[in-house]
Amino acid sequence: MLKLTEVQLRRLAETLDTLHLRGVLGGHIPAARNRTALIGQVVEQARQHTAAAHRLYEAARLTPEQVREWLAEAAPELPPEAHTRLLQLLTASLEPGELIPAQQVVSLLTIGLPTVLEELREIEHRRPRPGLTYHEFQVARHRRAALQKLLEGIGTPEPQPFVPDPFQLAAVAFVTEEDKDVLVAAPTGSGKTWIAEQAIRCFLERGGTAWYTSPLKALSNDKFREFGRKFGPDAVGLITGDRRVNPDAPLKIATTEIYRNGLYDAMTRDGVFGAPDLVVFDEVHYLGDRHRGVVWEESIIYTPASTRLLMLSATVGNARELAEWVTWTRGVECRLVAHPQRPVPLRTAFIHPDGRLQPLFEEGSAGRLQADVEALYIRAKQQEAAAQARRRRPPFHRRRR
Repeated sequence: MLKLTEVQLRRLAETLDTLHLRGVLGGHIPAARNRTALIGQVVEQARQHTAAAHRLYEAARLTPEQVREWLAEAAPELPPEAHTRLLQLLTASLEPGELIPAQQVVSLLTIGLPTVLEELREIEHRRPRPGLTYHEFQVARHRRAALQKLLEGIGTPEPQPFVPDPFQLAAVAFVTEEDKDVLVAAPTGSGKTWIAEQAIRCFLERGGTAWYTSPLKALSNDKFREFGRKFGPDAVGLITGDRRVNPDAPLKIATTEIYRNGLYDAMTRDGVFGAPDLVVFDEVHYLGDRHRGVVWEESIIYTPASTRLLMLSATVGNARELAEWVTWTRGVECRLVAHPQRPVPLRTAFIHPDGRLQPLFEEGSAGRLQADVEALYIRAKQQEAAAQARRRRPPFHRRRR
């Protein structure tokens, strides 16, 4: 807290009446001979006790002239227009003639007047606000500080030699050396694609074939480009609903529906679909999707037992149960490789309708939304409930009599 001089404390105390002064001292105080003696007692206690000084700041009110004197004493190097801008900030929310809370003045002095002016310029540059009030300024600067903390350290890390984690090496060994199916449950960013890449490389070097399936055409196209750079364009093909590129390549990138349809063809027309040596199911948790999950279920069931399955997921909730089901269905042991540690920590933010970015949760609270985010959520729920009520209750002229 800013330590004020005795002159400044006395100036504060003189703005209060006797009743306020006694409230600042608190408890039973000895009777003072006159107002001057009572002011002296307040100043002495404020100098010795931080709590008394805080109560003095909260109770005192200053005139604009007194505030100008304080600002001039605290930062004489600032031009007069800077003092005028600070005074406008303090009086923006006050009625004409209303005195300025001393607590607000002390707060600005504690921050530092040059710092306050710099933050004011940044806030108004981002979102011009005529007549910015003291409260709005404090809210905005706290939001800026929270956003800076949220974004701190985000960027490209320093290049380092790649060292695979033990769970990555174990997953590759299970599928390539021990001839087992594998389910990898690991958070996003932990290196599941590296496992798939190494397994594919191993099977291709043996002269085998592989499929890499995903639930989205965009993801399939991205993997087609990525694996084309790693294995060479002649070794990689792409088969989606609207594209067929090099379909006879030893490594085929496809949506899961395309792979399932190939299994259908193999059951009806002999020799059309050769059984691959490896199939990678990326985002295998789609097995639990209400509408599309049957595609993954049939793909796992119909894939020959001689084909190895490598299943990847960051969000599957019942990984052990899924691995046991795959083992029971295919008659081949499915090993679960779980890695719950997240190498890249998550930072949750919220984008307002006006484009402003801020942390989603209050700092230091377990899952408590920011106040303005919570207000938006409550308003949205109320609007949704009102819309549902209108749908359930038609207009009067449409009701049955």
